[in-house]
Amino acid sequence: MNENEPRSAPSTGGDRKVRIQFLGDISLNGSYCDPQHHAAISENMAEVARQLGPCDLRIGNFESPLWGDGGVNELKYPRLNTTEGAAGCILPLGLDVALLATNHTYDCREAGFRNTVSFLEQNNIAWLGAGKTPAEAAKPLILERRGLKIGLLNYVGRETNPNLPEGAGVALNWLEEARASSEVGELRSEVDVVLVHLHWGEVELVRYPTVSQRSLARRLIESGASIVVGGHAHCLQCDEQWLHGHAFYCMGNFLFGETSVSPGQAGSAWPELARAVGVSECVVSCGGAESSRWHFFRGDGMRLLSDNTRKRKRAQNRISKVMAQSDRCLSLALRWELGIARPARFHLWKSGGGIKVLTRIRPRHVRLLVRGLFRRNRTG
Repeated sequence: MNENEPRSAPSTGGDRKVRIQFLGDISLNGSYCDPQHHAAISENMAEVARQLGPCDLRIGNFESPLWGDGGVNELKYPRLNTTEGAAGCILPLGLDVALLATNHTYDCREAGFRNTVSFLEQNNIAWLGAGKTPAEAAKPLILERRGLKIGLLNYVGRETNPNLPEGAGVALNWLEEARASSEVGELRSEVDVVLVHLHWGEVELVRYPTVSQRSLARRLIESGASIVVGGHAHCLQCDEQWLHGHAFYCMGNFLFGETSVSPGQAGSAWPELARAVGVSECVVSCGGAESSRWHFFRGDGMRLLSDNTRKRKRAQNRISKVMAQSDRCLSLALRWELGIARPARFHLWKSGGGIKVLTRIRPRHVRLLVRGLFRRNRTG
């Protein structure tokens, strides 16, 4: 972490408010590394920033490390990497903070991590969530905006499989529920607002969190967090207001190239679900989350186009209604997503036709759904 301000007692805050925007996963890998695209990408990011409007703090999950000295983490696959030229395309966004507690931080080993941190610091982008030591990785970032002290914490779950080798020269801030809850409470006693980002979850491309994820997000808010934001599932998930805070369970992809092993190597395009992009905007004060809204975009090749339609807003509201229901209802929604909806979307995407999708639905998909209907949910 860099340029943390000295800790001190929280200010009274009064009615001061800060506008914060959270972006999803940023990974300018694959085709994004081709220099011929960089000018167009930069222009598009400037237009996206204009559409987002002004804010006091813009935060993004920096998923792909910069290419290092050619070494890669052989224990990790798939791996991500980008170049300095490609990473520079995000600068028109005016990013203030980059989150580094992800499962790809060590993909280019120590040299890649050094290059990533160097790029961020040269461009006045603060960072947290990883470091040369566990203590550095776990250290919160404290900033001040409009007279409010804002503390940020960033964790990554082991279930996302970072696969760091023994003796790795890069440490990650691991997500451990009891420790995270305690650290949120401790930080809240020193600042006015606490923001938490979690890179978590075992399953990708599903629109619902698990019961245990919801339980943890709510516990962190109860411990003092104003905003809890998730990542890793590569698609937008539910969001909910809880007590004084707001939880966004997964922000999905913001910009994300095809998975590749070396810069410029092309791969498979993302399915339609992953091309639905959202930027969450929250107004926070000492009392918590005052308000929240979405800015919607859709991926079109390497560009993001505004998609603030009623259809998109209704779709987000529809899936988020589940969050007000019981654990059993949330578990059923997730079972439906895993057993029916996700396989259907996947095969529709791959096969290009609904009839072929129906022919590929297997009995196990139906069994998962029926089991959820008649079995009492445990803990998700």
